[in-house]
Amino acid sequence: MKILWFPKLQFDIDRLHITTWREMSREMNGLGHTLRLAVAGRNTNGDFGSVYIPIFIIPKKFFRIISFWICGFFQFIVHCFKMLPDAVIFDVFTVWFSLPLIFLPKPVRPILIIDNRTPVYLEEYHTRFNTFLMQSYTKFSFAYCKAFFDGITVITEHYRDYVCKTYGYQAARVGVWTSGVNTERFSPERFVSEPRPDFLKGKFVLMQHGEISHVRGIFKTLRALNMIDKPDICLMLVGDVMRGKAAREHIFKELADTDTGKHLHLLPPVSNSEIPRFISYCDCAIMAYPNIKYWNNNNPIKLVEYLSMAKPIICTDMWTFRKVMQDSPCAVYVKDNDPKRLMEAILFCYKNKELVRRYGAEGRKIALASYSWKRQAMNLVDFIGILKKKRKA
Repeated sequence: MKILWFPKLQFDIDRLHITTWREMSREMNGLGHTLRLAVAGRNTNGDFGSVYIPIFIIPKKFFRIISFWICGFFQFIVHCFKMLPDAVIFDVFTVWFSLPLIFLPKPVRPILIIDNRTPVYLEEYHTRFNTFLMQSYTKFSFAYCKAFFDGITVITEHYRDYVCKTYGYQAARVGVWTSGVNTERFSPERFVSEPRPDFLKGKFVLMQHGEISHVRGIFKTLRALNMIDKPDICLMLVGDVMRGKAAREHIFKELADTDTGKHLHLLPPVSNSEIPRFISYCDCAIMAYPNIKYWNNNNPIKLVEYLSMAKPIICTDMWTFRKVMQDSPCAVYVKDNDPKRLMEAILFCYKNKELVRRYGAEGRKIALASYSWKRQAMNLVDFIGILKKKRKA
């Protein structure tokens, strides 16, 4: 099968989120399919090899999106008629590239899919105007796709149900492929003899990695640590702020001001291939996410990375975590991300180090059974096959 994929993906601002597409392209090619993937910016690390379609952008506010749309559309037309794909995958910002295809007779045009991993806005945190604007844009885009596309893919069953209820999609036209993990790279056996760095030796280490923001429970975790009078408990935070320089400086200052007990070790972002090493240093992962619609529609990639590394996870008791871990002992659920509840969960893990370490092994089994990237690639390919059969019927 030949697949052309045009997400709104950019090497610079999406550097902490690009793993999904790199791993999916690798696995789909490994399954014998031919995939070409468009990414904006320079592929300086050679992450995508021969599958990479470059899109030129002007990295300035207004010009970024305009240049992406113009150059992306040109590249789409060129590669669509050059490749003659069996399926084309867009996202909510690139669906308009498909306009020339809808005039082709349906039997001869490729399968058209919109891949909307998660909502493009957090209504609990964005301004009313921004929420209204993005809701309206999403509604308009989905109406177009519902009329002319064959199907849609999303990241969780929870979001699938939301899409069906809100936008009137039939469940049979909505496929689900979740976040995944490279279970060979994220394997605890690789780091059995790996020594901790000096600044972590003799400490009970909590960990969170990825994007640093106010909607990932990091500040609630720090407030919980401030309530614990134990200097040997710390949080290792590996990541960065994915907004402008002023926002980055503000959040870093806020982190420093919140960390009154000096429990935080803030480390710069590293490549996905290096993340397993840092996870191996921790005793327990923590994901004190707020129980909001956005996260319940989501499936954070770091969750399955922690599971694959056999780490127990302190997390909020909500759908997105329950769906993956259910009642497994590798999950230490808290009712909400109130700092006092987090403090109690942290102390439980601290006082029962050996017990929760053994529980972490159950998470490895979950990752191996359901969350490898190969499994997600197969889910996507199978859904495309279902859509092809429906069109022929």
